Amino acid sequence: MSATGERAAQGPAAECIPGTTCGGMPSSAREYAAMCELELGAAPIVDCGAGVLLPITVDGVEVFEDPGLHECDKASLQIGDCMPGSSLQRYGGRNADGTPRPDVAWLSFCRHDGRDDVVNFDMPDSVQLIGYNYGTGATCFFESGDNRPWTHVDENNRLLGVLPGPNDPAFDQAYTVPGVQCVKCHQADPFNHNPWINSARLPEDPRQPVVPVLRGPDPPYYVVGGQDWDMRTIHIEGNRCLGCHRIGMETLAEYTGDHWDPNEHMPPHAPGAFAADYAELVACWERGPENTPGCDWVIPPAGDCDGGVVGADYPHAAARFNRATGEDRRRSEGGWRRPGC
Repeated sequence: MSATGERAAQGPAAECIPGTTCGGMPSSAREYAAMCELELGAAPIVDCGAGVLLPITVDGVEVFEDPGLHECDKASLQIGDCMPGSSLQRYGGRNADGTPRPDVAWLSFCRHDGRDDVVNFDMPDSVQLIGYNYGTGATCFFESGDNRPWTHVDENNRLLGVLPGPNDPAFDQAYTVPGVQCVKCHQADPFNHNPWINSARLPEDPRQPVVPVLRGPDPPYYVVGGQDWDMRTIHIEGNRCLGCHRIGMETLAEYTGDHWDPNEHMPPHAPGAFAADYAELVACWERGPENTPGCDWVIPPAGDCDGGVVGADYPHAAARFNRATGEDRRRSEGGWRRPGC
């Protein structure tokens, strides 16, 4: 999508606001659930025991105690977490009256955290929800609040418990509205994929991961209540890495910082075949699209908005991410894996 491509929309792309005329993020999770219901139907009630366990294996053998960071076959790519006991569940969308919403999927993540030995702090277990409308791209993120009254860990190290639903006043304790822009990590689309998270498979169709895989290189995407969130990713017309999906370079930097090399895994049928395309993306990310001919900032289609190329006048540029040029905090932390390294 260069500036002369079909989706070029330098001004209108950034000016169009998708979805309802609701305001920004409300103060409580229940208020946010009511806002999201307009786009996604009712948020589900999460039962961690009903989810699909993320199996943790060491040399192919499933384990039920934490082997330590990076000590399992498929670490989390978020500092190498290998703690067993986390689970995922996918829900079909439903309206408040129980009628189905086939255009909507919800995903819950009950995470038994294993990062304590890195941060020297007792990291709390967490429960999150993501809702997505396949047709419009409307997305809602519910962050974990204080879920300790409803969750516990069993003898097999699994996080269990039933969380309050959105009609229960306790929903405001169990969940919070996002305090930061979730698109810092969920850049390409609402659902992150990596070997760790994809190890949980749908029971009714094990060919699919529990986390939904969105089809096409440019699915719609916007965040309900996040009209001022930074939705940009970089794009180079003809770059083969972008042939199946967008790429969030900030998210990729987190993965490569956890010892994951894209050229050893992508594309799936011929790892390393797109090394030159990957190098082209990294070069644009490090210089900035503003300084890279043929590379653009783009935003996704969303609701009735077409999306497309946005320029330096994009009004929602974040202050703390999507800024790989200049003093890049990831470089000083050794977090970015460059091509050939």
